[in-house]
Amino acid sequence: MQGDEARLLLGFPPNSRPTLSQVKAAYRKRVWESHPDLFPLHEKPGAESKFKLISEAYTYLQTGNSSFLFVSRDISKNLNRGLQALKNGLENLLEVDEAAILH
Repeated sequence: MQGDEARLLLGFPPNSRPTLSQVKAAYRKRVWESHPDLFPLHEKPGAESKFKLISEAYTYLQTGNSSFLFVSRDISKNLNRGLQALKNGLENLLEVDEAAILH
């Protein structure tokens, strides 16, 4: 399944970047609309196919977005480490300056 196809199945425009909460909400809405148990017996096969496609689209978009979140978390961790190193360096610099002033 392609990304554009998955987004279209869940009601998003192609090339959009829905958030995880938007994907989840769209999935719940589409599943409710296409659940096979809601259709007459003669329409169930088509509803089951659509239901499976919607589930695949949800899985595809959820996986794609989660990998984006993992990258964002890594960037955030590295940024926090860098800020902590800068803070430690400034504290050490201030300690050196205080020692020089006191002597």
